[in-house]
Amino acid sequence: MNILFVEDHPALRYSIAKEMRAHGHVVHEAETAEIALVLLAEHAIDILVTDVGLPGTSGDVFAAEARAARPSLRLVFATGLDQVRDSDPSDGGPTVIRKPYSWDELEAALKGAT
Repeated sequence: MNILFVEDHPALRYSIAKEMRAHGHVVHEAETAEIALVLLAEHAIDILVTDVGLPGTSGDVFAAEARAARPSLRLVFATGLDQVRDSDPSDGGPTVIRKPYSWDELEAALKGAT
């Protein structure tokens, strides 16, 4: 699976991307939505995993732009923010996991992402 992982905290981004790679995923990393848009244009991405509280363009705004450009893109929001609504599979909304999350939670989100 090709994953675009957007997280502005370098240590967290490194450790989670490393874990995803260890489980066989191809991972492209970005610390901002602006960098992620470039990577999205350059690579065949299956799933976008993004923090919501990014500097500059927020992750939820970025995800909406990304999905408008690529409607089949599956979305996972990884956030510690309370104002993000949880996923509703009936409306095709993103899967939401709350920080801090375990590998099992992330893996389940990747498998269930819509």
